[in-house]
Amino acid sequence: MSDTLTTQRLRLAPVVEGDLEELFALHADPRAFADDLTEPLTDREQMRWVLDQWILAWQQHGTGYLTVRARARPTGASALPPGLLGVVGLTRLEHEGQQTLSAYWRVTPEVTGHGIATEAMDAVLTDLRLGGTDREVVAVTAAANRPSRALAVRLGFAPAPPERAVPGGRHGDILLIHPPDGTWPRTL
Repeated sequence: MSDTLTTQRLRLAPVVEGDLEELFALHADPRAFADDLTEPLTDREQMRWVLDQWILAWQQHGTGYLTVRARARPTGASALPPGLLGVVGLTRLEHEGQQTLSAYWRVTPEVTGHGIATEAMDAVLTDLRLGGTDREVVAVTAAANRPSRALAVRLGFAPAPPERAVPGGRHGDILLIHPPDGTWPRTL
């Protein structure tokens, strides 16, 4: 995908090598993982490896993760800070013998609670080029991560049936599903 996605406030663009430093700063910030079971990164080379995988996903599949930045620079109380606001997207995942799309979102602590992740992920899930409109999308989050679960509800995700295994099998995680047509009830 060579084009960016835009929303009222945001510009989303596929990750590129030049995003390394900002992505590392986000993924090394313990505040961005406060409600998560995942530990923040401690080494820039960890992020370099992850970023290489993210770039490869775009090259191979035409879908992946996007950086989230302010679209315009409004002034006043509603102004968003400059620089990276977060990263969101969909990537392919082999799960239960099938290819599915896996959703990911993480925003900087400075914009948490301002609707950035909701606005960005809604754009991703409704963009026909990324594939989330016509196939199931899964999200894995810590069961105790209330902010992530609330975001999932706003986006139309629902808990997976109990017989569905959680990708990765980590104790304390839950699997959420966004159906292709988005018709499931928005309750968790």
